[in-house]
Amino acid sequence: MNVIHKFSTSDEQGKQLYRYFDGNEWVEKWEKNDVATRMLMEDHLEKIEPIRNKVLAEELSPLGYHIEAKLFSISLLSSYTGISKRHIRKHLKPEYFNQLDGETLNNYANAFGISIDELKKL
Repeated sequence: MNVIHKFSTSDEQGKQLYRYFDGNEWVEKWEKNDVATRMLMEDHLEKIEPIRNKVLAEELSPLGYHIEAKLFSISLLSSYTGISKRHIRKHLKPEYFNQLDGETLNNYANAFGISIDELKKL
């Protein structure tokens, strides 16, 4: 994963100075914000791919995928939904997630800004 540091310095063309580790060395570049955002998104997609595979293998519920994909934590999701962290951890297991009632599913879906159908799938 690239570690990106944005410096507040900008040039006359609206570029920002970014410093990142490319795996071998630190690199400094003047880049538009969209380049750094793209790099962060690529890293994020790499991070969630193994989680997606766990959901497909039924080792993890879709809730775990959506937590990572939406950049949530269990604590943050708990504060949005009012569901205890202990229950959220339990709902990460497919056998418990598949038994959730509509109200709980709706609560999770609303926190992520998606429909219940989207919550249940990838």
